Amino acid sequence: MADEKWREDVDLEDGATALEIRTYGEDEEIIAEGEDSSHFYVVLSGNVKVTRHGRQLAILGERDVFGLESCFFNRPSSVSTCSIDKTRIAMYDREAIEFILYERPQMSKGVLLSLLEQLAQTSQAAGQEEAGPKAENIDVSFYGDNEVIIEEGARDTDIFKLISTEQGLVVSKGGREVGSITNPGEFFGEMASVLNNVRSATIISKGSSVVQVYSADNIQDMIEEHPEIAKRIIRTLAKRLSQTTKEITRLKKELETNTRTDS
Repeated sequence: MADEKWREDVDLEDGATALEIRTYGEDEEIIAEGEDSSHFYVVLSGNVKVTRHGRQLAILGERDVFGLESCFFNRPSSVSTCSIDKTRIAMYDREAIEFILYERPQMSKGVLLSLLEQLAQTSQAAGQEEAGPKAENIDVSFYGDNEVIIEEGARDTDIFKLISTEQGLVVSKGGREVGSITNPGEFFGEMASVLNNVRSATIISKGSSVVQVYSADNIQDMIEEHPEIAKRIIRTLAKRLSQTTKEITRLKKELETNTRTDS
């Protein structure tokens, strides 16, 4: 954990206690794809472009956060980032995220929003259709085989956590299976909750499943009362963002192969 001076002064909005604050000119590289890093970054001013294999995934602005994938999972960056215009960037070490989650709930909400917005942009680039609460607002629900937990297009905003499952949860979009949720402790449904969007997918229980349901009426309360939940959601989102960027590469290669075949 960071020292007491940092603990008292940390402020992501002005970067006062960042390890370093850098100013980049137009079109300067910040992180290179494949680069190892134990830091994450916050945009203080200006705009940042996120790319993978030369393809644009997202545009980040003031208060957006990037680099959490490498910071959380200790692996090379799957994307490149560069400044679009004159840009100021604050750099933090991985210990800072722990302090933010437990001591600065408003900042935690900002990190969640930034990750979710990036995920939405990246999902669109990949050709996909998309991109808590106080203790008394937490409930546990039991689902039988083929029971629907979340329905695509619905406007409910609860956040869910998988407690246990016999065969996993099936995720489908437009009637087509696109994934599964199998790990106890994994959160889902958070994108619709935080961004107030309609549900982007249907999630069905295979066999019996138990999920914890968090009312999303006040996400600020969730972060303040349950910082560990915010941490788990951020980890889930960072992982999902990484997986989506890899999917872009797969689709691009598939398109190039089909183009050569047609020619």
